[in-house]
Amino acid sequence: RKTGMLTPRILCLQASEDRTRDYNAIMNCTFAAIKGDVVIDGCFIPSGLSHQAKNSTFLEQACDRTGGVYLAPAGAAQVGGALLEVMLTIFLAPISSRKYLNLPALAKVDFRAKCFVTGESVDIANVCNQCLSIFKERPRETCPTCGATVKEVRRKITESK
Repeated sequence: RKTGMLTPRILCLQASEDRTRDYNAIMNCTFAAIKGDVVIDGCFIPSGLSHQAKNSTFLEQACDRTGGVYLAPAGAAQVGGALLEVMLTIFLAPISSRKYLNLPALAKVDFRAKCFVTGESVDIANVCNQCLSIFKERPRETCPTCGATVKEVRRKITESK
């Protein structure tokens, strides 16, 4: 990034849980932002309900990949108008000034892919060759995301001599 120049940024506000079917679109936007040298900042606003998500893995990954700031405020930051103050303090600062501020750091970002059917994180998965959807278990006949016919792949293992 050139110093003294305006730097493009995107602020994403999210107040709902991640939907696995949106993963490809979010990651494609993230890769485009990286290519365009655009920083993505993210703020996940949890509902406060015990059964709801407390953060967004997808938004966290996008922020980490582009060098942005990710925040999931909770408690007092959401009460009595403090949310606006927190957001202005964290997200309004220019990129060049951020190194001097005490901003929230991403401790550990989970970069494992999530199954498009179950939403579980997977280490090894099956991928649709047409839409690149990720599945823990191989779909039986058609891809649940795009409807493509799933073909049996047979690999011939050759021994090197």
